[in-house]
Amino acid sequence: MPTPGRPVKIDYLGATVGGTVSHVADDGRTLEVVTEDGASLTFTLNRATATFIAGGGQTGPRLRFVGE
Repeated sequence: MPTPGRPVKIDYLGATVGGTVSHVADDGRTLEVVTEDGASLTFTLNRATATFIAGGGQTGPRLRFVGE
């Protein structure tokens, strides 16, 4: 289960940036992430791929959890 404060990496098509989980929805399926440059993004768990994707679609930036 993702938790606020957990470090993440956001994989774009040609780049990767760091960030931190700032909020987890009660159901655990939607996360707010603040990137290292201060941008705020919303990621939703995609049921088909079991990955968090920005905007909740099939394509877009993907979230990876790092560290423990």
